[in-house]
Amino acid sequence: MGEAVPTLPRLFLGEALRQLREDSGRSLDAAAAHIGKNRQRLIRLLDGKATLTRDELERLITFLGAGKQLRRELAALGEEARKKPNDEPYTDLGPGAYRRVAYLEAMATTIHSYEKGIFPALVQSPAYVEALMGVGHGIWWDEIDDQERLDRISIRLERQRLVLEAAKPKQVHLLFTDDAFDAVVGDSDVMYEQSSHLLDLIKGKRDLTVQVVPTETRGNPAQQGGLTLFDFGGLLRPVGSVPVVYGPATYFDKEADTGRLARAFNKIQELALSPSKTVDFLEQKLRKGI
Repeated sequence: MGEAVPTLPRLFLGEALRQLREDSGRSLDAAAAHIGKNRQRLIRLLDGKATLTRDELERLITFLGAGKQLRRELAALGEEARKKPNDEPYTDLGPGAYRRVAYLEAMATTIHSYEKGIFPALVQSPAYVEALMGVGHGIWWDEIDDQERLDRISIRLERQRLVLEAAKPKQVHLLFTDDAFDAVVGDSDVMYEQSSHLLDLIKGKRDLTVQVVPTETRGNPAQQGGLTLFDFGGLLRPVGSVPVVYGPATYFDKEADTGRLARAFNKIQELALSPSKTVDFLEQKLRKGI
């Protein structure tokens, strides 16, 4: 098959295969030879610029040792990747949809994100993540077992590592509303640990900017929920996402859509406490015991 135009499913597939190959310890040359391709073709695949037939993809993921669940996800992504691109926003209905945002984060050079009423995923402490998953268990994920719940927790923490400890530092700018401190997740100990964890990250990560948005501030254009913008340094156009509590995840890469999301983020940034005042706010919360 010829070189493909990069699309979100192709980029998702490429990033997933890149991580799988690195975890497997298999070399590029060995993986390429196993499916009868040259090294450059496999590199194009991992960059989202080539596709594989169903049989070729099956042989590759078998060689790389993918588990049962991941095999299903990669097969579904392969089907999407082989489709011709269109002008519609990409709506993720496939299995393992919660992984897709992790692939975008891993590829991005800059991440701008705003959340309402919750601490942003990239700075959630392990205890906060576990408490969140516990709250959703039996409601949003009534068909998953304990192992899958633990897997989702691990994926959230791995997302953080891939972004905050990337070999090539990423610029990360996070905004969230101050009612996140009032919406107790787990218990008071979890909330204290979360706030302390966030303060440590702010002080320890030069490329991380965090700002708290006072809920009483007038003029917030995103009172209904959050938004995220990913920039890829020229690899592809910026991609935006508007998180939802339940339902399919939709990603936007048209300039008109990402332009609106960027304007909304910039306005919210203007309304937020400055980074230094956010640190003061967090320290005050911790002194008071949240």
